[in-house]
Amino acid sequence: MSFDFSQTYLYKMHRLTNSLDQTFDTALRQHANIGLSQFSLLLSVQQQEPVSQSNVARYLDVSPAAVSRQVDQAVKNGWVNQVECDGDRRTQELRITNAGKDKIQHGIASLESGVFDVFKDDNRQTNLMDHIDTLQLNINKLQN
Repeated sequence: MSFDFSQTYLYKMHRLTNSLDQTFDTALRQHANIGLSQFSLLLSVQQQEPVSQSNVARYLDVSPAAVSRQVDQAVKNGWVNQVECDGDRRTQELRITNAGKDKIQHGIASLESGVFDVFKDDNRQTNLMDHIDTLQLNINKLQN
């Protein structure tokens, strides 16, 4: 009996995740001049602001060191500000800047026109979101 790993859920989900990340990263870099990691950071800060770096790391499920590098780059680019939290110099919160908001809007527009538009026909986008939500719910059940 031969086992074909390429036909398993594990392999197909791994390939899908990598393909999506590469597709999103390429589209964002080409049309919005930002990578997927920076874009995800900006979205996370905007959604949760004001937010600590440790909360961003948990939200994005990445290491605090990875977030720290991404934050340094976002601050350098003028997309995020670090603000002292309640007068405590050791604790800083992140806030999105107007330039960061503009970058997010440009990134979303580039993804919508360059990637997501393939799902706009025949309710495909709604069906895809339903399937993604169901898959995430099932994965959450496995993790608990």
